Amino acid sequence: MKILLVVDGSSYSRIAARMLKALRLPEGTEVTILTVVPEPTFLGGITLNAIMGTSEARIKANDEQQERALILLAETSRALGKGRLNVETMVRWGNPAEVIFSEAEEGKAGLIVMGAKGLTDPLNFRLGSVALNVAKYAKSSILLVRKKTASLANEPRKTEGMTTVKRVLFATDGSRYAEEAVQLLLSLPVPQRAEVIILTALHSHHESWWKAPTLNLGTDREALAKIQAAEEAEARKITGQAEKQFQERGYKAIPVIKQGEASDCIIAAAMEYRPDIIALGSRGLTGIESYLLGSVTERIARYANCPVLIARNVR
Repeated sequence: MKILLVVDGSSYSRIAARMLKALRLPEGTEVTILTVVPEPTFLGGITLNAIMGTSEARIKANDEQQERALILLAETSRALGKGRLNVETMVRWGNPAEVIFSEAEEGKAGLIVMGAKGLTDPLNFRLGSVALNVAKYAKSSILLVRKKTASLANEPRKTEGMTTVKRVLFATDGSRYAEEAVQLLLSLPVPQRAEVIILTALHSHHESWWKAPTLNLGTDREALAKIQAAEEAEARKITGQAEKQFQERGYKAIPVIKQGEASDCIIAAAMEYRPDIIALGSRGLTGIESYLLGSVTERIARYANCPVLIARNVR
């Protein structure tokens, strides 16, 4: 798998590089480190370069930005451990999201790794504008990295220079998109010592009354009980299949079934189990095919307190 690591010098992008290293990628994995020098565009498509042209001040400013970008790439390359991986670096100018789309597609990247926020995003934003656009519209899988990583109350706190993957929360509904997330996790691969929490949410019977108000509590209780039993059996089947896939690869897998709306269950499970990564498909069983990002996945990308791995077009 080819990986595109996007960095901008922010603390989030530094953690993204450490997270990528923590995954223990196979030796020789192709990693392209990309940094984009933003080129602001004003009303009417006017750019600073168009206004200032080849003025001495503009040339000097561009040279300084290029030099800073090259230093950032060199530092990131060293942090990854360049000897193990096949690392290339590139500086590009332009709109960050558009450049990321273009380079990911041209380089056939299977995974984009980037911070959930960048240097210019407001502090109160949980998901930056560039990261959100990439999560929504990129054709590749994406790992959105946040500062907060797992550490239970009785576990030692991580130092600033360390990132590990000890626990993964995998959310599944049995769809082909969830299966893509399984394959992505196994191909990275997640370190063998990590445990995988396999979560599925029971939702349909939980909301049967307000979704189907014509049901009568007295006469249709038996029908609803059958729906609930069937869904619970399906949930056990879904988590059991995923559990087997991970166990066959040597992982400790723990199936968990929760009742409620899917995104609420995922957030609640993340608070309970404190994973280092939440992994899920780009859409679910009810996702509209024309949407590149389902509503549940987008909510998790926005509000999770830990890195989120979104699988898309995994081969």
